[in-house]
Amino acid sequence: MDDMEIYRQLGQNVARARGKLGKTQAEIAAQIGLTRASLANIETGRQKVLMHHVFRLANALECRSVLDLIPETFVFADDEPPITTHGSQLSDQQHAAVQRFVQIAGKR
Repeated sequence: MDDMEIYRQLGQNVARARGKLGKTQAEIAAQIGLTRASLANIETGRQKVLMHHVFRLANALECRSVLDLIPETFVFADDEPPITTHGSQLSDQQHAAVQRFVQIAGKR
């Protein structure tokens, strides 16, 4: 999984807990010192969350522990293996074209 998946899962758990309490994003956000827009971004996994906000969220959402909000387990995605064309049946010109493409794509 990519790193942002942690935040997506956290956000889903926050939204679920908030829904169970019947509170609005604005109510919870005000309680923990964030804007409603920030809480909306957290709930959708678009915003990284500071640790002290996780604790404030757990308190505001009446969780037994911050562990109720974070993923139970998580496996980080490994870095992609390098692309290699050595040993393939590409011509020198094709090999050079692939290398240029990889360099250009890597800059984006």
